[in-house]
Amino acid sequence: MKLIRYAYPQSQASSAFNRLFDFGAPAIGRIGSLMDDFLATEAGFNQPAVDLYEDEHHFYARFELPGVNKDKVDLELENAVLTLRSQEASEGDEKLSRTQFERSISVPDGVDLEKVSAAMDAGILTVTMPKLEARKPRQISVK
Repeated sequence: MKLIRYAYPQSQASSAFNRLFDFGAPAIGRIGSLMDDFLATEAGFNQPAVDLYEDEHHFYARFELPGVNKDKVDLELENAVLTLRSQEASEGDEKLSRTQFERSISVPDGVDLEKVSAAMDAGILTVTMPKLEARKPRQISVK
């Protein structure tokens, strides 16, 4: 089984912290920019974690969705891009809380797109992508 390590993008907050020490800009502008970056919402924090791996017959994408109801999950496969979306609003104690996220990944070459399936169990969404017959390893006899 091969694992693909996901490289997390650098957050805007860390780049904002680095800009604080940029001595070419006025200090007030640097601090204002820093505060804007820390107080703004970032798309990177609204993306669920995903593990990508494969075995002999399938590729897998495992999304971590703690606390998300499977009825609120929208999974779409279009042009070899798998997109996961969810949007939920809940009310409590005079507050309206909204949770939404979106994550897209490229489907590897050699996937039978007609047979892709998904199952959710205990906050883990597993998308199974079967390999095409041509991509599966085959044993070649030596004569």
